Amino acid sequence: MNEEKMDKLRVDIYIPLDACACEWDKFINRVFVELTPYIKHIEYDTKNLNSEEAKQLNLHNKCVVVDGEKKFSSSFSLKKELPKLLKAKGLL
Repeated sequence: MNEEKMDKLRVDIYIPLDACACEWDKFINRVFVELTPYIKHIEYDTKNLNSEEAKQLNLHNKCVVVDGEKKFSSSFSLKKELPKLLKAKGLL
């Protein structure tokens, strides 16, 4: 892993990729509204909520997982915590 990737906050967005986009498009749009101001400090990926990985994380609803541990099911809670997480990692 290169140094630039290690110096970013890891954000995984779990949505039901095998469902109609109408099931998750508003959620992902709201998430990106919150991520965009900090996008240069974030490494993100979109993952399937109906995957084995999601089951192992005990995920049942659309959510955002930060650094593999912090779970956010709403953009409001993500908005509130994201600056704190970035500061804790020394990125802000």
